[in-house]
Amino acid sequence: MQPATRVLARPAIARRLLVTLLTLSLGTAAAAADLTIEVDGVESDKGLVSVAVFANADDFPNKITQGRRVKAMALKAVVVFKDLPPGRYAVSAYHDANENKELDRGMFGIPKERYGFSQEARGVAGPPEFRDAAFVLPAEGARISVRVR
Repeated sequence: MQPATRVLARPAIARRLLVTLLTLSLGTAAAAADLTIEVDGVESDKGLVSVAVFANADDFPNKITQGRRVKAMALKAVVVFKDLPPGRYAVSAYHDANENKELDRGMFGIPKERYGFSQEARGVAGPPEFRDAAFVLPAEGARISVRVR
């Protein structure tokens, strides 16, 4: 009778293992959120719109978590970041009209191209603080707007 008991136990173990793996994979999938960013205030369809997402204050605004460049369209550009972990983020965007992949600056380092941050955050003599631009990305995802000026 011993061998029959072992044979019956194996399918039960396999079923438990399968249920556990499915539960873990569903839990992981639910932990990823999409962030849709509408960039408003784009003056023309020339160049690119660059958007950067920052996951923490230590990296803001120099070390991006994820970034995208899309073709500029007059008035608005839309960028989607997929599968971000829910949490606190800040976003920066600028209209790279001449497509040189950098925010052009004039005298005293003042930007010559239109730029903006999430939460309409503005800095004094530089970029805003992370806490001023930060927002919470929930597990179900979010859609935010960033106005470039």
